[in-house]
Amino acid sequence: MKDDISSKELALEYPCIWCYKVIISADNDMETISKRVLHEREYSVKLSRSSQKNSYKSYDLELLVFSDEDRKSLFKALKMDIDIKFVL
Repeated sequence: MKDDISSKELALEYPCIWCYKVIISADNDMETISKRVLHEREYSVKLSRSSQKNSYKSYDLELLVFSDEDRKSLFKALKMDIDIKFVL
């Protein structure tokens, strides 16, 4: 019988560096989006991939998270931004 990993909590020691994969339309600016969502928090962002037709780009957005609640609330904030298509 396999374990259901969806019900397991991550065993992380906080604070820690966390990386979100963020996918946006190629005509949007990830730096502007990051500042809008993260406000004054320090972060780093780097291009990860572009789609074959260059209509979408994925970025690695890395920042320090302070708790499980902080990590999850940042995920929700990114997911709710109008210019972000997908967050992992």
